[in-house]
Amino acid sequence: MAITEVTRQTTQPCLGQMVKKLINNHCCLTLLRFFVAHPNGRFSKLAIVHAIDDNHNRPEVEKSLMQMVDEGILNLKIENDVSFYMLTREEPTRQSIMEMGEFDWRHWQLVLDYI
Repeated sequence: MAITEVTRQTTQPCLGQMVKKLINNHCCLTLLRFFVAHPNGRFSKLAIVHAIDDNHNRPEVEKSLMQMVDEGILNLKIENDVSFYMLTREEPTRQSIMEMGEFDWRHWQLVLDYI
């Protein structure tokens, strides 16, 4: 009698596709760098907008936050009607994001030119 082990694997989103989506949006890159600088923090939408919105473009920041939640980069938790955002806890994705976040703007431009 043979015993067969069956494991379930969840598919991780392709990071290349994720990077292409992020590169085309300066606000997403700014958010990525913000969360890499504060990897264990959780922030309200208002705090994030005040921290990174130097062009007074709150709708763009909100749109980028939701895009990053949809991509699995950020987690969203709502407590007492306040939305809190934090970097994902899924280790493979989190590690890749941490490495990408260390790029400076010049490196991102090189990646954009390559793609």
